[in-house]
Parts: sequence; C-alpha cells; structure tokens
Amino acid sequence: MTGDHRYDDPSLLREPMTVAEDSPRGSVLALLGRMRKSAFQGRKLGEAFETWKGMIEGDSLICLGYAASMSSAGMWPLVTWLVERGYVDVLASTSANITEDLLDQMEETRVYRVDPEHVDDVALAEKGYYRFYDHIVSSKKYDQMETVVTGRFFDDLAETWRKPTIPTVRLLFELGLWLDAKGFPKSILATAARRQVPVFCCGLPDGPIGEGYSTSAKAEQAPVVDFFKDYRIATDIMDVAMTSKRGTSVVFLGGGVPKDFLQITATSVRTRHGNADPTPHKASIQITTDNTVYGGLGGATLATECISWGKEAHGSDNVMCFADVTIALPIICQGLFEHFGRGHRREQPRPLKLAEIF
Repeated sequence: MTGDHRYDDPSLLREPMTVAEDSPRGSVLALLGRMRKSAFQGRKLGEAFETWKGMIEGDSLICLGYAASMSSAGMWPLVTWLVERGYVDVLASTSANITEDLLDQMEETRVYRVDPEHVDDVALAEKGYYRFYDHIVSSKKYDQMETVVTGRFFDDLAETWRKPTIPTVRLLFELGLWLDAKGFPKSILATAARRQVPVFCCGLPDGPIGEGYSTSAKAEQAPVVDFFKDYRIATDIMDVAMTSKRGTSVVFLGGGVPKDFLQITATSVRTRHGNADPTPHKASIQITTDNTVYGGLGGATLATECISWGKEAHGSDNVMCFADVTIALPIICQGLFEHFGRGHRREQPRPLKLAEIF
C-alpha cells in the first residue's frame, strides 16, 4: 500500500470484521486457552476471554463501553453480533461509533485502506477523501451520512415527538427504530432497539449526529436532549441490578467517557443508598492501549485504583489487557462463537423492558 495506488483501487477495500461461522471448530478457542497460560498481554487476552465467557454464562447485567474510532475501522459488525446474541445488556458509546457504522451500509460507499506513512493528506483533501489514520472514505458520502441520514431523522423527530425534552437513551432508541425502517437493520442502533438494549451517549453532539442536528431544517422544533435524565435512568438500571443477586459486569473497548459513565453509576448507586455498602461491578475487562501514568484509561485501572472508589470488587475478575481493540476483539468474538456455537443467545436473564425504563 503505497502512494502509487489509486485511492479507489478495489484491492484496497477495507473489510469490516465479522465472526467466521464456517471456521473449523476449536481453532481460536484452543489458541486462547494456550495464551492464558503464556505471558504478558497474550496471557491477559486469554484471561479477558475467560472472564467475558463467565459473564455470558452468569446472570449479571453486562455493560459495554465502546470508545475510540472503532466503527470506522470495521469493528461494528462484532458489536452488533454481541448485542444480537444477548451478550450486551447496556451499551455506552461515543457518538461516532453509533453512526459511522452506517458508512458500510450506504449504497456505493466504500472505505479504502491507505499507507499512513506515505499518504498525501493534501492530495486526499483535493480528491475528496477524509482519513481515519490508515483508511479513508469519500467526504461526499460521509457528509451525506451526517446530513441526509441523521439530519432527516431530526426532521421526522420534530414531527412525531410532542414533549419538550427527550433523554439521549430514548432519542437513540427512536433513531434505531428509524434506521431499521429506513433500510439500516444491521446498524448498531437498529439492532439495539430490536434487542431492547438501552444505548447511552454523553457526548452526542461530538459526531455525525451533531452535524445532522445542525443541518436539520426543523432542528429548533425538535425536543431538547436531557442528558441529566440519562444519568438518572442509567443509575436506576444499575440500582436494580446492583442491589439484587444479579449484579453488574463491565467490558470496556477503549476508555474515555463511555467507561467513566458506566463506572460512576457504581458510586452513584451507593450514594443513593446513603453511602452504605459499596456496590461494585462483579467483574470487569478493559482492552486499551492507554497508559495509566499519563492519566489516561478513562479514569483508573480496574484492579487497583477503581477498587478504592468502590467501582470494582476486590478479589473479583478484573482484567486489564493492554492491546489494540482491532486485534483483541475479533479474536475474543471468534472464541466466543466457537465456545457457545452457532445460533446461541443469552436468553436468561431476560432482556430489559425499555418501556419500563423510559
């Protein structure tokens, strides 16, 4: 991949990651078992898989934090796969990750790979491409995704939603239903809406949805988004699980605000009950390349600092895997498929009833 290639060379198409359901059974599963007995981050990846498998086999409320530029990198089909099989009960995401998955589903839209060390960004701008490190997409198509898709949703929302405010989690549910009806049934939001998975996004304007709102002709008539109500709804969900035998578990792909949002609910539930007994998550996984000594990791490491806050339980499975999500997530998902098999769904405990949550 050098600058000698045309930017739209078919051989440079970026393929979204999926689970290979026709692979020989046990190939990746056996590898993960061996990795768990190795060292360094290979060992941690094996431990993360075992912990994630245990979450699915248990009855805890499984929360997924989804950060960084993962959907544009082609990781979104794995997230929808996890949601579809009931392996995610609550999703907290960045704005881009729950909208940039639409790029692969829009007609005549292609994402191409480039060599980040040799690509000419001036030439990309002149030829009409936006770059995400080592992959690019047509700026025209990306702008269409922002304005034509999300912008039209706000126009329709202004016509149908009669209350002055709307929590983000309800707005994203409505957007999921809208996307499902508009021909994007494989999108993260459409899948979450069908599977009754609430989606939270604290930084909603920081992405294509914000651009869609700004270009909507009826934006001023649309309801005001109430982020504080989201926090109360999320705390209600966590409260029910944390104060029962069910408990909660968390998986963080990256860190950032999605991680902070899901973590702070643990302390908020405790505060709600008079700062009595801690209500930490029963198990936790973070896959990240952030370094704790620079104040990253979306707040704190799981097995150390988070315990002091009561966010994670001492002695439970708290796995920090310092790896690139684009490497770790496909391996873990393939391992989960090989372990649980084709067609498996986590039906117990029952999915949340969004009508009651809203």
